[in-house]
Amino acid sequence: MMVLIDICASLYVGRKSSSDANIQELKWLFPFSLIGMVLGIFLLVKAPSEPLLLILGIFAAINGVRVLVQRNVEFRDPINKWWAVPFGFFGGAFTALFATGGPVYASYLGLRINDPKVLRATMAFAIFMLTFLRLALMLVTGLILSWEVIVLAACLMPVAFLGIWTGSHVHTKLSNTSMRIAYGSILVFSGSMLLLRQLA
Repeated sequence: MMVLIDICASLYVGRKSSSDANIQELKWLFPFSLIGMVLGIFLLVKAPSEPLLLILGIFAAINGVRVLVQRNVEFRDPINKWWAVPFGFFGGAFTALFATGGPVYASYLGLRINDPKVLRATMAFAIFMLTFLRLALMLVTGLILSWEVIVLAACLMPVAFLGIWTGSHVHTKLSNTSMRIAYGSILVFSGSMLLLRQLA
């Protein structure tokens, strides 16, 4: 369901901002992401999801706290591009498992790209490419061939586009600090809720 929604959403966002995307960053990131996605699809079919969801919840919450602590840091040196290896691998794995690799990629790209406009465009392009790869893998494994999934995605699409439209208009009016507060708060909330759900 998330694969179908993400493809439509990233097409909508990417169409408007693809020219601002930093493709060189993605060329370095994608090979490691593909390796992670292959492992993620294997785990999706074979492994229990509870431990993996706990790891994702912990990562999201901790990363959200990091973003909030560093919300006023406007200028910093980019991290080494070799960090693309673990970020790309785990981002690909979580994308394949739960369609939730976005926080991993946002963390890496946020530490490599300072311009919010370029960061947003690069993230939109990355999500589209990764979701398309995941769609191909899920078609091969037969996981997405379900009318229930397709119908549910179609029902949720109008709400998803309403959220995208709202976010697209709001983000242009926010400062870098405000955007980091919003992003960090969402990560902390979603990670905490995921942890509470799994622990309960």
